[in-house]
Amino acid sequence: MNGLDMTPWRKATLAVVRCGDASLHRSWSGPDRAFDVGVSYFGNNPAKAFPEARFVHRYKGGKWDGLFDFFLKFPDALDAYDYFWFPDDDIAATANDINRLVEIGTAYGLEVFQPALDDESYYSHVITLRHPSFNLRYTNFVEIMAPVISRAVLTRTLPMLDANRSGFGIDFVWPEMAADISGEPIKSTAIVDSVTVRHTRPVGGSLHKFMNEAGGVSAVEEMAKALSIVKGPRNSSIKGVPTPRITIRSGMDRAGNYLQGYALVSRVLLDLLLRHTNRAQPVKFRRVIKLAFA
Repeated sequence: MNGLDMTPWRKATLAVVRCGDASLHRSWSGPDRAFDVGVSYFGNNPAKAFPEARFVHRYKGGKWDGLFDFFLKFPDALDAYDYFWFPDDDIAATANDINRLVEIGTAYGLEVFQPALDDESYYSHVITLRHPSFNLRYTNFVEIMAPVISRAVLTRTLPMLDANRSGFGIDFVWPEMAADISGEPIKSTAIVDSVTVRHTRPVGGSLHKFMNEAGGVSAVEEMAKALSIVKGPRNSSIKGVPTPRITIRSGMDRAGNYLQGYALVSRVLLDLLLRHTNRAQPVKFRRVIKLAFA
């Protein structure tokens, strides 16, 4: 770990999951956890109990407007914790996985980070898949699927959530917030490869259904609005919306070496082409090349 102090962190962490009746959050909310749990339930059973949770919230809606309402109901929670993990309810992990994740994020002074996805996960972005050569990769993107964000980043994010039910586009905003808060333009946002979780269901199901049924502004329109405050060139696109290109800026390998430039590109290609397989969803060669040379 390149000389970093990896003793248990002293910063309090709250994991808040927006969940239905098929939630997998009990896989990571067991007694070994070193963090508190909040459950924001959108299911139909008013008597359903959540003994694992310090905070229980019931709200019909999407993930991010639900989280906005959670902090309206429990405003003291914002000041009580230093980090917040917001996983989807179809993420499978262990309590020790998440303990380790926050331990690493704290040791590296990260403001925004996420675990990598294992090789049996469904995914939207190749960059989120585990790279075996790395301990972590510094990126300009952390997906809304399972992000950890600092209190400072969450404080800046909450006003956006009232008008963004999907959360689309916020994953591009967070790295700018992190850089501004920390004063570190590159090393404040990362994907942690030494901790993996499993995304167990295909992407884009219940949220899109909810938003279509609810009407109003679409997720794509919300993404375009969120991206309006992001600086820099728009040299890529998602669903027709111009976006920054998702990139790996640098990384720390398993031996504690800091990689950038050609050494970074070659190691990324090696991981994705020769050492990485994905059994839930194929990794397309074109997307691998695009990520490696972004």
